[in-house]
Amino acid sequence: MKKNGPRTDEATRALSRPFDHQFYRAMASRDRRRLLYVLLDDEERAVEEVATVLGGWDATESGTVAHPDDRNLVLLRLVHIHLPLLDDAGLVAYDDERGTVRLASLDETAREYIEGGIDVRPESST
Repeated sequence: MKKNGPRTDEATRALSRPFDHQFYRAMASRDRRRLLYVLLDDEERAVEEVATVLGGWDATESGTVAHPDDRNLVLLRLVHIHLPLLDDAGLVAYDDERGTVRLASLDETAREYIEGGIDVRPESST
């Protein structure tokens, strides 16, 4: 018998799903957390549309006006960094030929973790 007692099947499942190394690596980036959040509605989206949404989110947060160059930078980072990493991790289905992305089939725990991982600022009381 182990020092802490036998491991139950439930405990074993909790340790193995869905939080593996790739999941944590994917969630380490604010941009990837936001991307996953945008895809939670399970709709397939054009990568260009996602870039526009994320660029607008950044502009809103910083209190600036979104500029086309900013959106293009977001698009480049999506295509060359974030989408391939998330696709390899099995969190999204990215079709680079069609330029589309959708959230992969995730269990409820992973979805809750994505929702909770979004940067939220408390509203000002003034």
